[in-house]
Amino acid sequence: MKDARFLYSALMKNGQELQSSTQVSHESQGEQKVNLSVEAPIQDSGSVSASSNDGRKVSRQDIELVQNLIERCLQLYMSRDEVVKTLLTRARIDPGFTTLVWQKLEEENAEFFRAYYIRLKLKKQIVVFNHLLEHQYHLTKYNVHSKVPLVPMQNGIHPMASAQ
Repeated sequence: MKDARFLYSALMKNGQELQSSTQVSHESQGEQKVNLSVEAPIQDSGSVSASSNDGRKVSRQDIELVQNLIERCLQLYMSRDEVVKTLLTRARIDPGFTTLVWQKLEEENAEFFRAYYIRLKLKKQIVVFNHLLEHQYHLTKYNVHSKVPLVPMQNGIHPMASAQ
């Protein structure tokens, strides 16, 4: 991934003053790190908060934080929607800001994201395949004996029973 400075300048050079509802709060005059944990949501109130009224400018640190969190989510093969929801619920980062940073990362790393979206499709196919495999297992494990016996297999395929 490209450095956050490039992302920051790309975000700022649009001629817009970016404002976000993302606010990094400080605890005991020191910055507190956000720990994105898949197992448990963040419980403390001091990590990252979303306040729609603060209206402050986005800092390079805000962008770097969100970029790092997005990159951690990418390692878990999360979709953009999953990343946005995860950062909102676990780190209280505004969905609009997360989406904007994602879009800029995607623009700056087009080839990576092209390959990433292919991997997401593959992941989805694997999940569906595993579901179907499990379903097939349950069907064969709890097979209800039909009244009509099956014709012996030829080349590993059961012929269809004719309807009478």
